[in-house]
Amino acid sequence: MIDWKAVVLAAQRSSAAYIEDAAKAQAAFEALGDKFIGMTSGVDYQAALTQDAAGATHLTISGTRAAQGDLVDVFDDADLIPAHLRVGTVTVGVNSGQVKLWNWVLKTADPKAVINVAGHSLGGARAQLALAYLPASRLGQIVSLAAPKYIQADFFKTYADELWRLTCVLNGADGWASWPWRNLLWDDRPPVDHVWLKDDNGGYVMIAGDKWPGGLVFADHDLSKYTSRLERIAQTQ
Repeated sequence: MIDWKAVVLAAQRSSAAYIEDAAKAQAAFEALGDKFIGMTSGVDYQAALTQDAAGATHLTISGTRAAQGDLVDVFDDADLIPAHLRVGTVTVGVNSGQVKLWNWVLKTADPKAVINVAGHSLGGARAQLALAYLPASRLGQIVSLAAPKYIQADFFKTYADELWRLTCVLNGADGWASWPWRNLLWDDRPPVDHVWLKDDNGGYVMIAGDKWPGGLVFADHDLSKYTSRLERIAQTQ
């Protein structure tokens, strides 16, 4: 059973996570009702830790900050060299900076806190990597929005018993979530049913990740479109 309100909040937090100015980011998260714990960023990653009104902890990972001129994020999107981790194969680009990010998370968050993770685009793929960086006892729900195909099936096989935590959302014919295009090496998605947002009236279907047809409609990657369509679904539940 999907908690649609929680998924909507994950999308709204994902928008706030793109903001690079810490004070403005804090204001955006607080407008959502969260307490701002802190923010971290490097040349190729950015994320914020917050706590909601119920006391739950959330890590929200920024997607590609291309609009802000952070070209290293763009290079990470394009870096499809395989990184053969002990737990499975991912792109070098998606894993870039993640050791530093998770070291910060573990130092900053309450050591007893269960951490929910979310992100859009590159951040959505990195949210899936939380399976490798956080012990199962500390990991809550994962919401992955518009994630490209940066993780191979062997990684998800390693964490098969933990995939129940994962809610994956894809919109329309999202061209960037379809990236890389027609690439047999990078053609895997998490083996869970994905939410496929179909229209602005709350239409959606649940579809296996490998059955989503994808497409080349790049406007469908816009996080505001994901958020508005999810909000419409939440209003009808």
